[in-house]
Amino acid sequence: MSKETVTPNGPEAADEAPRDSMTLLSRAGGSDTPAIEMMPDPDLRLMLPMRDGVRLDTYVWRPAGDAPAPVILWRTPYREEVLGWARLGQLRYRDHGYIVVNQLVRGTGESEGEFRFSSPYERTDGYDTIEWLAAQPWCDGNVGMDGGSYVGLTQLLAAATRPPHLKCIIPQVPAVNYFRELPYFGGAFTRQHTINWLNLISIGSLAELSGGFVSTLPVLAQPDWFRRLTMRPAIDAADDVLKGDKLAHYRESLEHPTFDDWWRERSLGAEDYAAMDLPALFITGNFDPSLGAMGAWHGMAANAPDRDDRQLLLGPWDHGQVYTGGGSSYGPHEFDAAASADPFPIRLAFYDKHLKGKGNGPELGGKAKIFITGRGRYEVFDAFPPREVRSLSFFLASDSAANGEYGGGTLVGDADAIRGDPDRMRADPTMPFAAPLTEALGRISSLDEHVRHIDTLLFRTEPLAQPLAILGETEVVLHVATDTPDADIVAHLAEIRPDGSVVELAYHALRLRYREGFDREVPMVPGEPVEVRLKLTLSAHELAAGHRLALLLRPDFFPFMDPNPNTGEPIATATHMQTATITVFHDAARPSRLELPVLESARP
Repeated sequence: MSKETVTPNGPEAADEAPRDSMTLLSRAGGSDTPAIEMMPDPDLRLMLPMRDGVRLDTYVWRPAGDAPAPVILWRTPYREEVLGWARLGQLRYRDHGYIVVNQLVRGTGESEGEFRFSSPYERTDGYDTIEWLAAQPWCDGNVGMDGGSYVGLTQLLAAATRPPHLKCIIPQVPAVNYFRELPYFGGAFTRQHTINWLNLISIGSLAELSGGFVSTLPVLAQPDWFRRLTMRPAIDAADDVLKGDKLAHYRESLEHPTFDDWWRERSLGAEDYAAMDLPALFITGNFDPSLGAMGAWHGMAANAPDRDDRQLLLGPWDHGQVYTGGGSSYGPHEFDAAASADPFPIRLAFYDKHLKGKGNGPELGGKAKIFITGRGRYEVFDAFPPREVRSLSFFLASDSAANGEYGGGTLVGDADAIRGDPDRMRADPTMPFAAPLTEALGRISSLDEHVRHIDTLLFRTEPLAQPLAILGETEVVLHVATDTPDADIVAHLAEIRPDGSVVELAYHALRLRYREGFDREVPMVPGEPVEVRLKLTLSAHELAAGHRLALLLRPDFFPFMDPNPNTGEPIATATHMQTATITVFHDAARPSRLELPVLESARP
């Protein structure tokens, strides 16, 4: 048995491949494509049969010695030749006495069967794999699961089936809200991500990836990708990129534009969360754009028995760094590098307690350990959302048109101070605003380009007299009307610093046909005002005194969000385009506002 080990994550040498997946993806498909570091040969590789006879490609690495040991399992769609497994440092678990198991989900890598996103097979395959592993003579009967993104989702789907030998899970940045997140972001189809992600799990090498994954600049520089992301009908856009079951999933996603039974079969419901009566450590990041960690956290809190060993860790990481660790800065944010260090020791302590009965688990200090940017430190809470959070409202107002950085949009703390005529923004789907999303699946660090655009509405406070700490999911309440049957609204919560830079804190979007729920499509009546609510991504940040709080509203977010034809036709087959004008009201009868979760106190 090979005793080759993987060096723990640390500062990268200039010629070393990135450890986190998002940096790896952002460098893919060009001359700078990193080489993939491969794992040593496994001690056992087999095609493991599932209950329906489909066999899944399964790799097993065992620690030294003959004594039975616990298993840590990853169920992944990402083949080693594409995203690499060694960079994750998985074999460090082996060095601490664990059996490491990687399994390709059906329809990916060499595994048999057809891939179907979050299909019922992910549940039963997870159950069958866990119980087979527990029955092997080299396993002591204890199985835990690990991994992030889709690999985090496979943990939740398996846990919902209650495998007797699954003892704990660590879901990191999973996706669980398919109409608030992916493939529909607030109801707006994410064509670029959907095509690129399905392509990612289809290809045999990272060098085959093009289109910048979810970045803007490569798309604008590649005519074939720009054509693919703007062509109509949308349902045909992947025909020359995807094939087989991956193309089928792309098309099926568009053929089911509401949260119907097809999506319910793929989603986690109250009964699923109620079944998850096991230790769980949720890990997410300040700069991760996904909503799944919070969705699953709230789902378990509302339905599963309360447990002291269900905990939440929020660190200064983006989507990929959540697993591998980050550096001493992210965009405009700076912090002690120790705060963003590789969280492997935390995961190891969790597994030691729940798989080996060793130690007290990770020393988080409470139910939730949260890094607050601006303060630059972790703080600990006995519950999440914290009891120390209260709601604070800021109301939209304007002294003149709120368009762009020279507009007169304001945020005021007193409803009696609401003033100004309605504000308007225009969305032309044939000429969408190209958002400066230049880092793959990371929050936009700077919104400066947004505020300069005439179709951005900017509302800001006066410089704050004292610090303002936001911790939670801000809700944006807007009173709007359109002159078309449909339109999009994108909201960014931001901080404006004294140097004029605009730093994003949270964001989300809503396709207005879904304002009454994602299980139905209700066209807008042109000219008729309606109230809509957008819950933004999680924010944990303190604005310093002298800084301003800001809300940016836009009608588009290309290429991440598919441009809305605005006609109300089915998105899959629509070919006609129409320019929309969106009116935002802010008056005494229609008080558009921010509802902020403001942190009053906490303990370091």
